[in-house]
Amino acid sequence: MRIISGIKKGKKILLPDASITRPLKDNVKENIFNILTHNKQFKIIFENINVIDFFSGSGSFGIECLSRNAKKAYFVENNTKTQNTLYRNLSNNFPKEKYEISKKDFFKLDKTGLVQNYNPKLIFFDPPYAIKNFDEIYKFINSLNNIKDLILALHIEKKRHIYFDNFKFNLEKIYGISKIIFLKN
Repeated sequence: MRIISGIKKGKKILLPDASITRPLKDNVKENIFNILTHNKQFKIIFENINVIDFFSGSGSFGIECLSRNAKKAYFVENNTKTQNTLYRNLSNNFPKEKYEISKKDFFKLDKTGLVQNYNPKLIFFDPPYAIKNFDEIYKFINSLNNIKDLILALHIEKKRHIYFDNFKFNLEKIYGISKIIFLKN
């Protein structure tokens, strides 16, 4: 897996053990970033924005944002083996002031406080496909529908059927077994 674009374009990203996490495939990541940079409803300029990457894994999404000159990325990953890979990917490519890692479980984290304090322009969710308490993620995403100009991207298994009616812009794309849902007010 490599960084697609920006100042670190072409650099390799380390991957954690495949039995622990499901990495975001390069072609899916590339399609996500094409939508984020070229779609009229979601067009984003990465320079000087804050990004939150929930269920970070190797950190490939947030790292891609940093390579495109995001101001700072906040990573949330609670698996200790995966955290080591995430830290190595970040420390090998970016200065410490460009990122922050939370080792807390998403479901025990003050997510609302994090969003209020961090003021992100982009939030990415990449939960495990077999996650048991997906409803809490769904409720949290819906609670963000009143934040102007915040873009949300959710990576889930395509057979999971969920709908977000509270967002002005709602785009769903399918790539193999993956579904990406883009949301914005």
